[in-house]
Amino acid sequence: MHAAVLRYFEAVAEEGSIRRASDRLHISASAVNRQILKLEDHLGTPLFERRPDGMRLTDAGRLVLRHARDTLHDFARLRGDIDGLRGIVSGDVTIATLDSPAVHFLPEAVAQFVAAHPAVQVRVTACDPIEAMHSVSQGSADLGLTFLPAWRRGVTVLEDIACPMCVVMKPDHELASRASVTLDECGAHRLIYQAPADTMQPFVGDELEAFKRAHKPVAVSNTQAVLKRLLLRGVGISFYTRLGFSEELASGQLVAVPLEGERLSELRLCLVAPSDRLPTVAGQAMGEHLRSALASFGADLDRGDEP
Repeated sequence: MHAAVLRYFEAVAEEGSIRRASDRLHISASAVNRQILKLEDHLGTPLFERRPDGMRLTDAGRLVLRHARDTLHDFARLRGDIDGLRGIVSGDVTIATLDSPAVHFLPEAVAQFVAAHPAVQVRVTACDPIEAMHSVSQGSADLGLTFLPAWRRGVTVLEDIACPMCVVMKPDHELASRASVTLDECGAHRLIYQAPADTMQPFVGDELEAFKRAHKPVAVSNTQAVLKRLLLRGVGISFYTRLGFSEELASGQLVAVPLEGERLSELRLCLVAPSDRLPTVAGQAMGEHLRSALASFGADLDRGDEP
């Protein structure tokens, strides 16, 4: 099967929509749909269930998706190896990441990488911690930045750093001068939550989620940019790591006080790669670059510096 058809199929499978896949591929929706229909006709079976809420893979479609990812990955490795003979690092790299590293750390790291390797195209996808891990293990992302889980099937941890959960607030808040804070102490103050509320449970345990269920917030949003503005306005306090607030913490606009609690204080950010496939040349180069950048970032956090 032609590589272009496999790319169309993979895009529709990942986006769950012909329209979103066409936007991603910069190709008309009708052209994408024609190729999917031809592929289904060629294989003699439906590969998608057409539902009102989008396209869902059939059992046959899941088999084709695995084949498509393996084939496209192997072809990308071949092209990278050929370009490598001429001393060029080329290809595509997809990074699945949490929202917080995408605020400051990842843009700086990607900017440095593409300056050194202009023939590489980098795609960054923001998702929740579990989705980031699954994207890497299932082959839709080359690398992932997520929290370190108890289970690691399908991934290899390239680097991890301490990233404790903190209470983020204005410096004039009455809790701001504390060395650490308990959840019970936070319950007496106005709270701001990030939604959805349950994405951190596998990584920090039940304590934080139980607290959120018991204490009503003054504001909830699934966008960190909105929550950051609310924190800067002094609307309330929220629970985050330092990752997405490095500039505000360095400038003194906000402070981050560690939360007490075994799992809350032992949270770690990790860089992961697939464990069952060799990386492309571009993927390996990006992995090495991010591993070094993350280690440096973690050392700054350990010293109390804000990167």
